[in-house]
Amino acid sequence: MLEELVTPKKTLNNRKRVEKWLIKNHKYINITAIEKEISAPKGLVQKFVKYDKKINDKWISPLYTVIKKFTSFNLR
Repeated sequence: MLEELVTPKKTLNNRKRVEKWLIKNHKYINITAIEKEISAPKGLVQKFVKYDKKINDKWISPLYTVIKKFTSFNLR
């Protein structure tokens, strides 16, 4: 995956989108599968949802990409 330069404002917007989406939809998703998809530490998303532990900045972009990928309803 290519690393792109992301402005701090864009990172903040992505963080807000990811956090809001996870809080809203955590009942309907397989959290472990998302963590495996981005090779994140086990429990990263669950700790955020359940205990309100902040997600490290390095995981926001991969989470945003995965969420964006499976929430788009593209018909192929």
